[in-house]
Amino acid sequence: MATGSVEPKLPEAPARRVEPESPPLLSVVIPVLNEAGDIGRMLDELRQQAPPAGGFEVLVADGGSTDATRAIVAERARAWPELRLLENPRRLSSAGRNVGVHAARGRYVLFLDGHCTLPRADYLARTVELFETTGAACLCRPQPLDRIAESAWARAISAARHSWLGHNPGSDIYGGAPGFTDPRSAGAAYQRACIDQLDSYDERFDACEDVEFNHRVAAARMTAYRHPDLSVPYRPRSSLRALWHQMVRYGRGRARLLARHPDRVPWPLILISALAVAIPVVLIAVGPRAALALAAVSVGGWMLVVGVESLRVSGFTVAATRTALAFAAIHAGLAVGFWRGLAEFPRYRSAARY
Repeated sequence: MATGSVEPKLPEAPARRVEPESPPLLSVVIPVLNEAGDIGRMLDELRQQAPPAGGFEVLVADGGSTDATRAIVAERARAWPELRLLENPRRLSSAGRNVGVHAARGRYVLFLDGHCTLPRADYLARTVELFETTGAACLCRPQPLDRIAESAWARAISAARHSWLGHNPGSDIYGGAPGFTDPRSAGAAYQRACIDQLDSYDERFDACEDVEFNHRVAAARMTAYRHPDLSVPYRPRSSLRALWHQMVRYGRGRARLLARHPDRVPWPLILISALAVAIPVVLIAVGPRAALALAAVSVGGWMLVVGVESLRVSGFTVAATRTALAFAAIHAGLAVGFWRGLAEFPRYRSAARY
């Protein structure tokens, strides 16, 4: 794709209320499940936004929350007609995205999560402006984890996830200069026509549904534009247990993505899987001494790399130990999830049909 930079000046426009009868220009879709800790703040930040000239609406698709999420959204919706609470009976984020899109009235659709924050008061206006000045079908954004990491474990997990060892270094997800880009790693806002043309999200995915959809955006050669003004800080997981469960889901998503799009090969997971198979094969074919040597070299090399990288990103402090354990949870969780996902491979070979 071509590269370039678009830096138009944001036009000054007085804030105005758009009546519910007027179709808004922008629809904000937020799929949620048990986000009581953050959803109130997220909605308050949205309501305080300087609106784009065509107005906006907010659609929260709830997947059956058992905490106070629904009550928080419903309470705010009583005084804010542009906010609607929708039911997502399938519970998954992919299904919640589709529920929101099907109810959306805007020309542009922006996806947010309940556990993030908007760092600028003109975020929505800037989103619309970039759509209209670039002509892009998809806008991509950084999603840093280090701005609302409030505990020691959250900070360690954030450090690990921002490292090349904890995330794909070729991804736009943690930054990038303005310009046209590949949408697969960081696409998050779309022209409504783009979503309709690509038949929405694949509801068989409960993780990586955004990556799978963005792969179809790229395959259709739709233009995607990245800009740091669209950065949305996310809250990282705050414990190893939560990180483990997240990574297992992501690993399964990567296996499903490989089945659906064979050109998206997760080579690090393939390498880990090959080593896991090679050790018992060597044990049977050669003997325990050779298998032990292979395991020692593999695990020892991994521990050395993890140790050096943990010290680099966290310094010679106790935080480095937490970061190393976070790396272990990331790598092991992804691998276990990937192996589980491989068992489901045939189910994801073809396009979804609803």
